[in-house]
Amino acid sequence: MLTILLCLLTGSTGILIGYYLLSGKLAYSGKGNLPDKTIPVSVIIRTKNNAGILRQTLPHILSQKHPDFQVVIINDASSDNTSEVIAHFEASYPNIRVVHVINNEAFWGKKKYALTLGIKAARHPFMIFTEDRFVPASGYWLQEMSRHYHKNKNIVLGYASLKRVKGSFSNAIIRYDNLVKAVKYLSFAKAGLPYTGSGRNMAYHKSVFYQVNGFISHMNMSNGEDELFINEVATAENTAICITPRAHTRSVSTTGFRTWVYRKREAFLVFRNFKLRDRLLSALLYLAKVMFWLLPVPILILAGTQSRQTAVLAAILLIKWVAQYISAVKISGKLGEKDLLWLLPLYEAILIIVQFYIFITGFRTRTRWK
Repeated sequence: MLTILLCLLTGSTGILIGYYLLSGKLAYSGKGNLPDKTIPVSVIIRTKNNAGILRQTLPHILSQKHPDFQVVIINDASSDNTSEVIAHFEASYPNIRVVHVINNEAFWGKKKYALTLGIKAARHPFMIFTEDRFVPASGYWLQEMSRHYHKNKNIVLGYASLKRVKGSFSNAIIRYDNLVKAVKYLSFAKAGLPYTGSGRNMAYHKSVFYQVNGFISHMNMSNGEDELFINEVATAENTAICITPRAHTRSVSTTGFRTWVYRKREAFLVFRNFKLRDRLLSALLYLAKVMFWLLPVPILILAGTQSRQTAVLAAILLIKWVAQYISAVKISGKLGEKDLLWLLPLYEAILIIVQFYIFITGFRTRTRWK
């Protein structure tokens, strides 16, 4: 039994180390030769009853150092003063296009319906998406993202960071979860296995959208306008990643712990609709993490005074943590999240527990959108 457990631990650790080697390569992304050209772009932003936040974020979008861009603002049937806020900016910026969505019986409250109207209204075929509570990390966000659109690369996946709250442990957990998720989909995309993305910072060409009739295959689900869409259309040939610091976006507001857990439940329901290959790869990686955390205790109990087996266990644990920290230092530096390294083992353990809780409760959760 002891030998079997050591073999299982060795195998799971090998899977994790392989993933850390893969994710560590992200730190060297963006160093290749990219076309030094600027193409026209349309920025797509959907908003609903978020006038205060929109007033903060729009100036950052509109001040981008890009010679030819349009901002499509989708006012999704807001009942607050969102229309007045948009009108204020529209009076000063001729590159704003406003799409007012009116509720109707067939599509009431459908975010995907609102986004479809915005995409159809976009003047430029290359579209860059973000959310109303996110702002570009620099004035060169549009330039950097659009530079990665070349040859057959008509999907670009970027990174979006969450606002840091100093001294807040729950905020650190939420930010760590965001980092882990982003590193995972960016790493797999770089390896030629793109499977998802985030509507907080991504881009694609209109032709990709029309190729699959937009969101029609998952229109019955409230969420997944970014994750399920990318899972359906992204391939090794048509997908690029852009994680240079100037191309990041960042949130201007924070999320509470309960809201975060609720959103993870919704994300789990979306995940259940991914392609089988992508679900299996994610499940394998999660299972490897669980085994790494659970197996050392029974191995220590069975090993007893057998110093050889104990030394093997210690070596396995050391190799895993060294590999993980080397990878984490590289990629967290690239993404500006180095402060999350100090309590990384604790964050990882908590996230594993939360993910297990989401798994056993997620089947009873219905999706909805504000």
